[in-house]
Amino acid sequence: MAWDRPDDDNSTAGDKTEGVRIIGAEEAAEALERGDVAPRRGEGELKYGDRPAPPPEDARPAVRFPLPAADDHESLRPRVVPTAPPPAQAMPHWTDPPTGEVPKIVPEGVEGASDDLEAWSSFATSGPRWRDQAGDWEDADFDAADLGHDEGTRVGALDDRERPAPDDFFSVQEEEDLVTIDEVPPRPVAAAPVPRPRPRRAPGASVKGNGRDMPTAIATGVGLLVLALILFKIGPAAVLALVTVVIVLAAAELFGALQRGGYQPATLLGLVASGGLVLSAYWKGEAALPLVLGLTVLFTFLWYLLGVTRNSPTMNAGVTLLAVLQVGLLGSFGALILTLPHGRGVLFGAILATATNDIGALLIGQQVGRAPVAPSVSPNKTVEGVVGGAIASLILTILVLKVFNVDPWTTGSAAALALTVAVAAPLGDLAESMIKRDLGIKDMGSVLPGHGGFLDRFDGLLFALPVVYYLCRLLNIG
Repeated sequence: MAWDRPDDDNSTAGDKTEGVRIIGAEEAAEALERGDVAPRRGEGELKYGDRPAPPPEDARPAVRFPLPAADDHESLRPRVVPTAPPPAQAMPHWTDPPTGEVPKIVPEGVEGASDDLEAWSSFATSGPRWRDQAGDWEDADFDAADLGHDEGTRVGALDDRERPAPDDFFSVQEEEDLVTIDEVPPRPVAAAPVPRPRPRRAPGASVKGNGRDMPTAIATGVGLLVLALILFKIGPAAVLALVTVVIVLAAAELFGALQRGGYQPATLLGLVASGGLVLSAYWKGEAALPLVLGLTVLFTFLWYLLGVTRNSPTMNAGVTLLAVLQVGLLGSFGALILTLPHGRGVLFGAILATATNDIGALLIGQQVGRAPVAPSVSPNKTVEGVVGGAIASLILTILVLKVFNVDPWTTGSAAALALTVAVAAPLGDLAESMIKRDLGIKDMGSVLPGHGGFLDRFDGLLFALPVVYYLCRLLNIG
């Protein structure tokens, strides 16, 4: 650029007010030749800002490297002028007493003030005692009487009574009492455990399974059967009342079990929804089920939105709907079966097939059961029991329905009924066992002696009711 060239007409090189500018080597040489700048001053010459003063007489030049060739380098070292030491102060010997005391200010009229001062003064003026001979340790530095102990209560170093010997603390067993290794009898080796055969029931003995009192369970089952037959004989309204009561009580047991498991479901809402599903299905048919379920979902969310229960709304709303679906929705198919032309006969067949399947699986599984169906869920349910229950249900269902001529069942439809129930009922039993195991409980309730609760007794029937209803629709019977 033009302003970089010093010989330019527009250059400001001649301007004395120009600031600092970095120049190159060639430009610096030309400036020296023109005399525009002053050359570097010598080492001894004064520089800008130096104050001229004569050097001190005893000053020596600073050492510069490399050193000169002179052999005497001592002359190059700076002179060290010794300073006079401070005047010595008289220090007392360490064996001498302190030079002074801090006076103790005692109010006038206080007793013992002079005695206390004399005690501390004697302590300050006393010196240490030097001991370098054995005899110097014979005399104690204190008076035993000052310790406040008499001769009979001396302890520690003052106790001169006879001490027990070290052997008094140990006892050595006599040699004849010891037993050598060769004399120790060898331990018998335990034999491998032999698998014990499964005990079989003796003729005439009472049967108990899974800790269940079988005589009580049989008596309770017979009583329920008699009550059901009476209500079936009265009419559909009586049967509907029975179904509604059983469903509501089973739902109450499930909600109670969920509460014991730590959940907080909307129990009142769930009971109303379960009973409403049964009654609406009987009065309005299948079309009422979606409406009631939709209202149940809506009011479940309102239950937690309004703060009736505030803890874990997502989880608690989920278990509420689960209980309504498992008990209320599946149980409402019993009311739908009653709307069929031969609804009481169809419902009786469903109950009969489920009961015979459950009893056959229990008895046969106890006798020959070996392979569990679901060990992690219900280890007492075996494959042999499931197959045996299906066979027993097939035989007894056809036999009873044909003997009593229950409409609308024929031999073929009764066989189809037994086979479908044999698949659905064990699934319901396993589903309830899974929930009970997750909640850490054995039974849902204790209303029915020998069975537990209503849900423990009718868990398989809840899964069988929808299957039987759609079987009748498929076979165009009922």
